[in-house]
Amino acid sequence: MNKSDLRDTAVVMVSLLLATLTGFLRQSVIAYTLGVGRATDTYLVAFAVPEFVFIALPIILSPVLMPLFSQVRRQAGERSAWAWGYRLSAWVVLILIGLVLCTALAAPIFLRWLSPGFTESERQQAAALLTPMLPGILLMGLSTLAGSFLQIYRRFARPALTAAVYNLVFMASLLWLPHQNPLNRTGWSVTLGGFAAFAFQLPLLLRVWREVRGKAEPTPVVRMDLKEAFRLMGWMAAGYSVHHLILFIDRAMAIGLGEGAAAVLNFGYHLALVVGQVSGLAVSYVVFPTLVESVGKKQFDEVVRALRHSLGLVLAIALPAGVSLIVLRVPLVRLLLEHGAFSSQATAEVSAVLAIYTLAVTIDALCQPLWRLIYATRKGWTVLAVNCVQTVIRLVANLLLMKNFGYNGLAWSAVLGLAVQLLLLGWLARSRFYFTVGLSGWKTTGKLFLAALVAGLAAWLVVNAVERLLPDLSYIGGLLIGGIFLLIVYGLLTLPLYKQTQWIRSTRRERDST
Repeated sequence: MNKSDLRDTAVVMVSLLLATLTGFLRQSVIAYTLGVGRATDTYLVAFAVPEFVFIALPIILSPVLMPLFSQVRRQAGERSAWAWGYRLSAWVVLILIGLVLCTALAAPIFLRWLSPGFTESERQQAAALLTPMLPGILLMGLSTLAGSFLQIYRRFARPALTAAVYNLVFMASLLWLPHQNPLNRTGWSVTLGGFAAFAFQLPLLLRVWREVRGKAEPTPVVRMDLKEAFRLMGWMAAGYSVHHLILFIDRAMAIGLGEGAAAVLNFGYHLALVVGQVSGLAVSYVVFPTLVESVGKKQFDEVVRALRHSLGLVLAIALPAGVSLIVLRVPLVRLLLEHGAFSSQATAEVSAVLAIYTLAVTIDALCQPLWRLIYATRKGWTVLAVNCVQTVIRLVANLLLMKNFGYNGLAWSAVLGLAVQLLLLGWLARSRFYFTVGLSGWKTTGKLFLAALVAGLAAWLVVNAVERLLPDLSYIGGLLIGGIFLLIVYGLLTLPLYKQTQWIRSTRRERDST
């Protein structure tokens, strides 16, 4: 990754951090208004399919649109690429409209499957809540298409900030829409958030389109086939459906365990996502166009170099973020969620789940650059195969672990499944591109792990010392002191690694120049 990529990564990281912070606030508002009980369970059941589509759209559309658009642009020029993009976007909109209609018709069937512990009246309430969410599926599809086009032209910040815009509008709608029952406000909040996400990106997309159209050479437009795009979308949709199936199963199993179990898992998982947002997602956002171009041009040395640098950067960011969440999880949950209907008992339950999910999300963060490599190769069947393996492992682990650990077993199952996924993706990268971490890479990895562990232990000791010596200090003060101390210790321990990396790069530049 060059300086431009690092700068873009920093921009995306800040944007995604804002998205994550607003996501924390969104969970806080949901906890404040709905609590941890049947109301939140009802919202989660109703939101299951829209949430599935919201998460699936970037995973299905971006890996298809970006590589194929780049290929058409290389082969037939800028104008032909945009004409191809227009046609694909029109078909995607029609498919999404059909999906919305099918979801509305099939709601009584899948809602019954997703809510094994619900009464009939509670299922009817979930169905009524789903209806105003459905237009949000189309709006988020338009938002994803706009973001994919912007990423092709290295405009990363606005697509990365889209989630923050969605969260802010969702919270404002949940708090201030004129509905007496806050549960009823959640349905419209989803759709209004989707509209804001699309409207936020549209002006920049139109500006980029005008700039490109003005610079494009007046070459004739070549009509390129869409068959490859539909083939890849089919594979990606099948792969992600299999992947997300286990999340549906987790939620259904948790609801069957008793009132509030699904809500506890939901809050813990969404808080843990900050690790993946600021590390794996941020880095893969930026490295994906580079991988697409390098794979398309068969520059495999550049592929391996970009993958090594991106994985190293993910690890360097994910480790302190994950350790911070684990060490400071209790005051963090108190700060973000323990308000209104959210009790201190719920804080203890969510904190325990958060620690487990943090391990899972850290592993998943390392998977993200490897997934982008698979997407760049346009091997859709590989996506399906890897997700099938992970889903089967997690399903078996769910059944085994839930007996002994309850809903915490569902979180441990995620750790196991994602660890196997990381091993599979690493093996695929090695077999297809001869990717290896190398001895120096493993040494650096060990040093980063040790630095994160030492920083986490030091922060834990400081937080406990502050609680004993300054009992009147607010837990927020302890949270800030512990977090700042952890980052300082981690930064001091990893500074020699950064200097060594800079020295190696400068030496290589001098050697190449001679």
